[in-house]
Amino acid sequence: MQVLQLGAENWADKYHLPSEITWIYNQYPLEKVKQIDLVIITAGVRLADCLWEKMHWQVDPYRVLYEPLAEKELSSAGQHFLASQEARQIVEEPQELINNLTIRYFSGQSGMRIPPTNLLLGSFESTLIDGGHLRVNVDTNHWVKIGNYRQQIYIDPNRLLKFNLEYNQETDIKVRLRLFIQEGGGDGNLANNYLLDFSTADEEQILPLKPANIHRFASVGLEVMGKGELTIGMLHSRWSRDGKGEFLPGGKRLVDPDTGADIAYYFNPGDLRPPLHVYFSGARELEGFEAYPLFRRNHTPALLFTDPRLMVGQFYTGKAIENQIKVTITKTLKKLGFSRQQLVMNGISMGTYPAIKLGAQLSAYAINVAKPTVNLGRVAIRARLQRPDEFDTIFDIDRQLVSELTATQLTQLDTDFWKLMDKNDLTQTRFYVGYMANDDYDDLAVPRMQTNGAIQQAPLFVSKGFPGRHNDDPSVVYWFISRLAEINQAFGRGD
Repeated sequence: MQVLQLGAENWADKYHLPSEITWIYNQYPLEKVKQIDLVIITAGVRLADCLWEKMHWQVDPYRVLYEPLAEKELSSAGQHFLASQEARQIVEEPQELINNLTIRYFSGQSGMRIPPTNLLLGSFESTLIDGGHLRVNVDTNHWVKIGNYRQQIYIDPNRLLKFNLEYNQETDIKVRLRLFIQEGGGDGNLANNYLLDFSTADEEQILPLKPANIHRFASVGLEVMGKGELTIGMLHSRWSRDGKGEFLPGGKRLVDPDTGADIAYYFNPGDLRPPLHVYFSGARELEGFEAYPLFRRNHTPALLFTDPRLMVGQFYTGKAIENQIKVTITKTLKKLGFSRQQLVMNGISMGTYPAIKLGAQLSAYAINVAKPTVNLGRVAIRARLQRPDEFDTIFDIDRQLVSELTATQLTQLDTDFWKLMDKNDLTQTRFYVGYMANDDYDDLAVPRMQTNGAIQQAPLFVSKGFPGRHNDDPSVVYWFISRLAEINQAFGRGD
């Protein structure tokens, strides 16, 4: 980890540094270092205004920490640097901070989900609702184990691990996980176990196991107490940053209060100038944000969203989640001092559903999508003949939106989507749509967009088709990226 400290007093002379940290003191600019993992600003910093701007693009947001006294000494260029980096004030003792740097500001992101179908159940009466939800009848006044997850969880060296368990929060049933730790492939010690209680809140729970440079595994059991029906969803295991961010430093969660299921978002301030780009990640087996490097290079402010629900995501659907997404976007626009005519909604494949639906509701300046997939009922209906054994998770997704998976209800699901689209004012919204001519997911997205009454009022509708099925040709993604540059030019930005 490359840590740059700027200030009058070198912390390396006073405090112990972990071996994983390369400490650079007051040496900026750096000739051979292109990217800095963390910047610490302490009292007495002296840096030319032009160098603050240069450093802006060599360190990622939320990776700048500063002492309160140092902030008061900074020039306007230095103050702008703090704002554009979403810098965080240092509130702990230097040695404590240094000790925790590697577990908070490491590179990369990781998360995995384990479905309830992975549970080896005991004697409890249960019903599998769909691939992502299991209903269990509980009647006990003391803690009882429902079962164990078949899949062991790998604990990466030098990482904290945290868990989120989805279940219906309205029940009076208490829920907890019991984790048994095994080191180095051994059998482990039954006494070496930890309890994570999910009964009091829908927050994530950190496994209170100190990071260590060894390989470890966790076996997970699910325990309950109470009476009634309990619906269990996905179990999520994620790298923790010790409270400094979800997936990436600065990342945050949006939680469905009824189920505890969550999505995540990340705000990249960029250069704080319009437009604000919003991007929705597509289907992902591993949890985390998508397209961060693309939008960082873009230099504009950006909001990245990711949906880790079900096996690969849930199209950002659900009233509670959709409302929270819109509130987050609106608050970010207000924070930046932007209007909705400085908002651009982007998405590819699964990410096109919220980009189009919510972008229309927000009357965004532009909606830029590739491989639009919005007729979710149609995607399910076509599965058997057009897409056998591929993306079957669409049935679990649609099961959250309709009461029965019948052709009638799935068709009505799509009809309702387009009726909702008709209610939007799109007279100031531009559409850029790249699509696959032989799409085996949603073949009606573009035709219905072209004939939709509200979209027909849009000042611009640009579309380009590419031969092939949904995942055949990445050229459609390159076309999507080119539209980003085109949209940016409308705001006075270069290539």
